Amino acid sequence: MAKKKNKTGLMVILLIGGIIIGVIAAISVMTMLNKKTGTETKETSQIIETQAQTETKEESFDPSTPDDPVPTEEMDIAVIKVNDQTVTMREVNVYLYQLRDFYTSQYGESPWNRDMEDGTKLHEYAKVQLHEGLVRTEIINSKAGDYGVSLTDEEKQQCADEAKTYINDLGAAICQDFALTEEGVRIMKEKQALSTKVYNAALDKLAETAEDTSDEALARAFEEMYEGWKGEYTVTDDPIWNNIVIGSVG
Repeated sequence: MAKKKNKTGLMVILLIGGIIIGVIAAISVMTMLNKKTGTETKETSQIIETQAQTETKEESFDPSTPDDPVPTEEMDIAVIKVNDQTVTMREVNVYLYQLRDFYTSQYGESPWNRDMEDGTKLHEYAKVQLHEGLVRTEIINSKAGDYGVSLTDEEKQQCADEAKTYINDLGAAICQDFALTEEGVRIMKEKQALSTKVYNAALDKLAETAEDTSDEALARAFEEMYEGWKGEYTVTDDPIWNNIVIGSVG
């Protein structure tokens, strides 16, 4: 049990922090394989009618403004503040959806009350991992100026294009159920892309003076440095964070 927990925790931290390029895509592909729905018992006329309604809805779907949108002021609430940097509900919703898919792909459709070794439930454990990952990304990105890195216009456009594709692939129903927006996905992807660039730049800098320049040694050195960075930041959670329950939607 301990091995599974440690492995899961590591995968989630990588999922949130954006350190391993493409891990989000890998998890999304794996979990979307379990999303086939529908029935084959309807009369032919009913199937045709349902398909016609679905096609009409998809044609008019604007991923940035769902049919029953959450008010903008609620989506832009700073759920977590890390010094003067913020994580909004718009971003958190994307992670909540992806983590829900990740854990259900690992443990089945209703895994949330599974007991973890430390005595917590899976939904509690996942929430802690999510919070740590979100804070980590904000702290790492705040160091971008120190390492002279930023996203290029091309990289920002790639994030925007990927966000649009991601939302369109999910479709209207899922986006409405989970309050997912193209803007939220774009922001998430930009933050992950920047954190990857900062991380790589930090490793290059560490390698200049390190005696051991192996990947493992540099990764350990970065984690030690990150632990030092954490002391420079004040993390503040909005009360809405306390009301979030992983896996409670959908």
